[in-house]
Amino acid sequence: MFGLFGNKKETGNPVPSEWTQQMRETQDRWFAFLQKLEERVEELCLAAIPELKAMRSSTDAIYEANIGQVWSGIRGQINQVREKARQTEAQKIRPFYYQMDNAGLSYTATLQFSETCAERYRRFEDFCNHWQEQVEAATRQDHEALYQKILDEHAQLKNQFKCQQCGAPIELEKIYFTTSYLQCPACRTQNTYEPSTLAKSLSWIARDLAEERTAHLLEAYHNDSGRNPDLYRYYLRSMFDEWNRIVPDMAASNEKFYQRQLDDFNKSV
Repeated sequence: MFGLFGNKKETGNPVPSEWTQQMRETQDRWFAFLQKLEERVEELCLAAIPELKAMRSSTDAIYEANIGQVWSGIRGQINQVREKARQTEAQKIRPFYYQMDNAGLSYTATLQFSETCAERYRRFEDFCNHWQEQVEAATRQDHEALYQKILDEHAQLKNQFKCQQCGAPIELEKIYFTTSYLQCPACRTQNTYEPSTLAKSLSWIARDLAEERTAHLLEAYHNDSGRNPDLYRYYLRSMFDEWNRIVPDMAASNEKFYQRQLDDFNKSV
């Protein structure tokens, strides 16, 4: 694991019983220590994931900010656990390797012990990586679910807005995600419509949602051995079409953005 033994041949002496016992005890303590650290990581993450998912499902901006803080805190605690493992390996396990090597013990037995401890350490790192990925996944926004909430809210509110002057209903013909001025069809009064926090989120999730829905087209381009540029052009057009379907009001500015993206790509191929 650490290059302590180089290319030594099997020239060491048989392992005395007292060394065999020390090797077993050292290995058992190392394994038990890593097991306790894994339990700590798992307990930490199992408690954090539901909390993060609940925060993610909220549309309150304060929760959006707090998600990053919680995720940063969890990641920091996992790193602290990893640092404890690293320090213990350096202070307890590595010196024992040197003692075994300096004692001239059997190379085969010493190497096997080294590799067994190293493999357990690798499994510990994989364990931490797995849970860190699970926590990180809980912080990601489910754009499809959020978009459906926006659609459901619009369906409930589209016939409830009324003119402030005469009280006549003003149908919300589309999803308004910015402050808008709507004319009453009865008295022609201009009415200010202030969208909900949920509706306002449409403008910033639209591109992410469009990219997710067309990700398979981008993947097809990356997986193509020849990197056929037409595959990327098809993805780009499809992604912007999807984006425009989600927020038609942004289509004009999106088309200008699309053309810039397309021009930049064409120059690169």
